[in-house]
This record gives sequence, C-alpha cells and structure tokens, in this order.
Amino acid sequence: MNQFVTEWNTWRDSRNSALAKPFGWLSVVGLHWLDQESTWPEAPGTFTVEDGWVTIALEPGIKAGPAAETFDLMSESQTDATTASTGVTAPSTSAARATSPSVPSDTSTLPTVSDRADQETAPARPQVRVEDNGFSARLPEGGSLSWFTVGSVLYELIDRGGRLGVRVRDSKSPLLGKFFEVPAFDPDPDFVFLGRFTRFDPFKTFTIETAQEDLQLQTQAAGIVTFETKQGEVSLLATGCPKTGLQLDFHDSTNGKTTPAWRTLDLGVPNQDGSLVIDFNRAVNYPFAFTAFATCPAPIEGNVVPFEVTAGERRPPFFYSEAGINVPFLFYVWWDEDSAEVTRPWYSSFGLDITILNPDHDDGRVSLVGFDGIAMSGGDLSVLGRKARSRLIDIATEALTSRIPVIGLGAYSEFVIQAQRELRHQQGYDDGIESEYEASEGRLLIVMNNELDPQQAGFDIVHTDASGLIYVEMPFDIPLESDLTEVEEFQAALEADRPITSWQEFDYRMVALIRGHR
Repeated sequence: MNQFVTEWNTWRDSRNSALAKPFGWLSVVGLHWLDQESTWPEAPGTFTVEDGWVTIALEPGIKAGPAAETFDLMSESQTDATTASTGVTAPSTSAARATSPSVPSDTSTLPTVSDRADQETAPARPQVRVEDNGFSARLPEGGSLSWFTVGSVLYELIDRGGRLGVRVRDSKSPLLGKFFEVPAFDPDPDFVFLGRFTRFDPFKTFTIETAQEDLQLQTQAAGIVTFETKQGEVSLLATGCPKTGLQLDFHDSTNGKTTPAWRTLDLGVPNQDGSLVIDFNRAVNYPFAFTAFATCPAPIEGNVVPFEVTAGERRPPFFYSEAGINVPFLFYVWWDEDSAEVTRPWYSSFGLDITILNPDHDDGRVSLVGFDGIAMSGGDLSVLGRKARSRLIDIATEALTSRIPVIGLGAYSEFVIQAQRELRHQQGYDDGIESEYEASEGRLLIVMNNELDPQQAGFDIVHTDASGLIYVEMPFDIPLESDLTEVEEFQAALEADRPITSWQEFDYRMVALIRGHR
C-alpha cells in the first residue's frame, strides 16, 4: 500500500472516530427554535428569552448540570472576578474554541474582519450565569454553546441569523448506536490538484442558503482558489481565514445521487506565495447529511465544480429526522428516466430513504454497511456491460452473505438468482435445481431472499425454490399512479388485503415489506 493510500486511511479513521463521539453530530435528535417563552414534550423545563439572554427554568425533580464548555466559561468568569478584586492576573487555562476540520461545523460564523485586511479579530464568546432553578446564557451572533446536560442528553444553545434555538444531543441516539463508518469513494490521486489562493481585501460578504429551508445566513469569502484540471481552469470562492485555515464548500454533478446536496473540504493554511493543495479525496459531508436538525451553510452561489467529484465521502445511508432513524435502501435501476422521476418521490413519502444508482454509470464500489436492503430492477439486460453485470452479482452476493434483504425485479432478478446459486455452491450445497422458474406471460418476476416475508405485505408467493429464494409476480398492464393519495389510504388497502391495482401501490407494499423486516 503506497503512502498516499496509507495517509488517506489514517485520515478516514480519524474522521470516523470523531463522528462517533458521544455528543457528536450523530447524537443530534432535535432542534427547537425559541420564542419569548418556549417548551415542548420531553423538554426539561421552560425556556425564556429576554434582552438576548436565554434562561431555562427546570421542571421540579429535573437534575441538570453545566456542560463542560459552560463550566469552563463559569470558571473564567470567576477568575476574571478574582483578578478584578486582587489585581493579580491568573494564567490562562483555556484557548479559543476551534472546530476540528474532520467534523465541520454547521455554522458559517467566521472571524470578524477589521478595517485592516491583515488583522482578523477573535470571535466573541458566550456569557453564562447560574440561576436558582436553572441556567442563563447569552450568545454572540452566529455562536453556539454546549449548555447543560440532563442524564444522557446535552442541550446546545445556538444563534443562526439572529434566531435562537436549542439543539438536543443524546449520547444514546439510535443513529450513534447504528454508526460504523461513512461510505467513501476509493482514494484517487487524479482528484488532487495544486492550486493558488488569491485573497480578497477586504473579504466579500454573501447571502447563502442553509440546510434549513427557512433560514439564510451571511458568510464571507476570503478569496478565490484557482486550479488547473483536464476540463480547464476552475475558480471557486473559499471561506474561512487564511491565517487559521480555509474551507471550500462546493456542488458537483454527483450531488443528490451518490453524494449529498453539497460537501465541504478543508484546505488548510495557504503558503506565503498562495499555493495550496486541493485534495477532493478528503471532501466530507456536512452534518445535514446525517441529521435533519443541522443548519449547515450551502456553498456560495456559483461554487460548482464542473466535473463529477467521485472522491471523498459518499452520501451516508443513515439519517435522523422527526420520524426517527431512516430506513436506508440501495436501488440499482435502469428504467426510463421519466418513470424514475415519477416514482422517486414515492419512496420518501412511504418512509424509505432510497439511494438510486445506475449500474452501468455509477461504477464506484458501494459499501452495504448501514443499508437495510438492496434492490436491482431493469427490463433489458442488453444495455449492461460486462463490468456492470459482474458488479450486480457481487452486490447481490454481499447482501445474501450479510443476510441483508435483497430483491431482484424484472430481468435483473437473474443477478439475485445467479448470486444465490454461486454462493450455495461455494458453501457445498447441491440444491438439485435443473431449470429456473419463468414468469407467466405479461407478468413481472420478482425474486427475493428469505429474509423477507412477502405475504405480510399482501404479495402472493408463486414459487419457492430449493435454495430458499422466494418468487412473486405482478401484471405489467396496471396504471403507474394510484387513485389513493394519502399514506393512510395505502395502509388501509394493505390491511384489507385489497388487490394491487397500480405501480404506486406496488411500491408502497415493497416499502412496507422492507420496513416490516426492520
């Protein structure tokens, strides 16, 4: 293994370890914007806002303590008071808070730029007080504070665009318990570029979108990063500070497919001549890729890399929202794009978080870690190249070996069958299957492993072979969309064991099948 890959693996291990911390981003389970007086079910008390100060009045019987950051601030306040009364200056015991580049923050707060472009001032810090029955805190603009804890839960106070909120982190979050690693593309030296940073003097301010639809923020671009590629020269705006480290938030054409809506890259501190290394292999997901309760800044408009960045972190299969932990599902499909555009939103509304890949185009290795199932669907095998066919068999084999639900639809059911046959042969079994089951005329064949029970979702089993695969059929000549509109209506039809009369109803039953397995 060469040094480039070794260093990348070390970096990736550090990144995964940082995410797995008890109160890291995978522990976030809620976000509550505050009014003048606010509470919610399971809140530890009532939050009030007055003159910029937020106070929590704890409910009777609730035992809370200051978080480590709050405790440090309280200690500093006591030290400052001692210094003021005695005139003796105590040695400093803490430094300005910094965010690890391996775990990006969800705020665009940057050092304040002074009138002189070569002097950046340190950001203001939160203020804290202990009350008779709770705590009070006041944040600088764009700030955040790990405020207090109740049992396994930490309450974080945030300011985003002048809005105050409380973010809830639970060290016993189901997402944290499920986490193993963030999927990533294989390291590729072709995605490493030598660039040059040209500073703005003064920095330029932009309004940007965020991961929260109703929230916009102000951010500052420190300058332009330029680098040469096979597609020509690329220029992107960098945020952060040249003295402490630059950051590159960017879009590319993999977004929404194999990667989240955008990613970020730590560029470090540029050399004196402005040169720096841009290594997209270390591009990471912002917290919004893991939780619905992040306020991550979107790239400045126009920060688009003009080629597919198949390097760095992929879209994680795990996600936490108000509905709880998602049901991540991997789907290799080659149908016409019009049908895909119609059906793709159905999965989300039915409760399946689906990653759709084209088996011939998306040729990167995808780890099945974190996925609750995999399907492969297509009506024509002639469009697939040799590598794509081999890839689908490998994926199906991995799913079968790992006892992950795997479903083959249409012509692609062949890959599930072949994977099962080869796997059983390797394990020393002779199932004596001389001929394969063929679907009836005008009907779609669906094959799945016995991790699933299709009858629970209203499907009739037409065949079960000696290897344990289960066969279901569906007629082709049914409408695409259903007359049913609400999820409750689809569920009622399932519970009443009504016939499936549309592909939308079929998709609901398939989602119910996967969710029922979990």
